Amino acid sequence: MTPLALNEVFKLAPGPVPALMFFRVVLAVGVPMVGLTLAGQPLLAVAAGATAMFVTLCDVGRSTASRTAMMLLGTLVILLGGVVGDKFGGGTGVDEALVIASAFVAAWVSNSQPGLAVVARYGAVATAAGVGMQITDPLAAGAIVAGGLWSLTVGLLVGWLAGLPADQANMDWRAGLRRALAGADAGPRFAIVVALTAALALFAANHLGVTRAYWATLTVVLVMRREGMVSLKLTLQYLAGTLLGIPLATLLWHAAGGTQWLIALLATLAAASSRLGMALNPALGFACMTTFMVLAVDLLRIFTDGPAALVLGRLTDVAVGGALAVVGTLVAGSWH
Repeated sequence: MTPLALNEVFKLAPGPVPALMFFRVVLAVGVPMVGLTLAGQPLLAVAAGATAMFVTLCDVGRSTASRTAMMLLGTLVILLGGVVGDKFGGGTGVDEALVIASAFVAAWVSNSQPGLAVVARYGAVATAAGVGMQITDPLAAGAIVAGGLWSLTVGLLVGWLAGLPADQANMDWRAGLRRALAGADAGPRFAIVVALTAALALFAANHLGVTRAYWATLTVVLVMRREGMVSLKLTLQYLAGTLLGIPLATLLWHAAGGTQWLIALLATLAAASSRLGMALNPALGFACMTTFMVLAVDLLRIFTDGPAALVLGRLTDVAVGGALAVVGTLVAGSWH
């Protein structure tokens, strides 16, 4: 099966659907992000808001039942990835092993069915984030579940009020699961290269001394995709958008004057723009997603080093991860 580009997976019907989708993401992400930030719980705001955004992106399917299944599965996989990364990560060797396992699974199912591919990828993102962030708040897991269920509720409500968006999945998720378990179209060589590249990115970033080395792994997991072997231009567009999102997030932080609730609001708008961007242009979608992640993870929750140091650190580890993702894509393509 020919790999689908992101704008095909996340395509939207014309008319009012894009505006409704923007409103839906603002509501799904903004309520926990802004609400919990105002309540003095920025960590829980990030956990719930980020989960809500990624679960919204897991909304791929032909029917209410299949869409619900994908969003519930996305919530579960994100929770498991985050908990496993947090509880068992934190040590050299162990971190790389967890990254290899989650990235391999994501790459293995990446051409089985669009919804399952999205879910597995964000599970790998959650694992890498759990390994790197080491959140100790026991309420974080509850915030993840709440964010996922809230996103599901908002999605179903908008779907009921406005009708489903254009068909995004080209097969039923059950058939896709059978294909994934059987390794159909898996390309084990691609999965091996992705897993090893993600682990190498974490190892290299750690040895470069950057403060959030897991960002290098996140870059590989998000940027290195099977469709890149068909057109390297897509991989370069994903990487360009990722790099662009870092200074954009810093500019927005300055515009907010460091005010936490305003940062949370701007992050919410970036998340909503990311969903539309995925349907329009890959670089735009990645730029907005990175803007959300930098605003939420670094500038809202654990901002300590100053924006200049933060931009330099993020550009360094994203550049490391991006360069390895491009090389890995070329290697996988030649080995395929």
